[in-house]
Amino acid sequence: MPTSNHADAPRPALRTGRWQLPGGRATSRKARRAFRRALRRWGLGSAADDLADQLATLVQDVLARSPMRGRGAFDLRLELRASARMLLGEIHPLPGRPGAGDQADGGAGGRGIIVLTYGRRPDRGGAGTRYVHRFTWWRTDTATRD
Repeated sequence: MPTSNHADAPRPALRTGRWQLPGGRATSRKARRAFRRALRRWGLGSAADDLADQLATLVQDVLARSPMRGRGAFDLRLELRASARMLLGEIHPLPGRPGAGDQADGGAGGRGIIVLTYGRRPDRGGAGTRYVHRFTWWRTDTATRD
């Protein structure tokens, strides 16, 4: 007799994107465009534009508070966990140009973390209200010595 085993149920596909973006004024525009394309491709429909705008704002916020201060190129990774309605982002500084006179990482050891959860709450009219919760922080890579 067949039994139902939830452990054998297929997991939703994890969707990820990765971009290398320049620092400076163009960052927000380029990040927004990349996010919008990825979120639409991942099937987020009408929510893609709003989520892309919010993600781009969070990237700017994290970079402004990081040791990078928005300068220098960075690697950005975005992950969609659709079953949890959650977007996870990581920002890593890229090594500087050889011979630029800066440290290889610009003195910006660490990474930025972005978490964005989203969904729709039912309301009295039945249409529902869209919500987004946002969290950001910079995690410094520290080496411990014995």
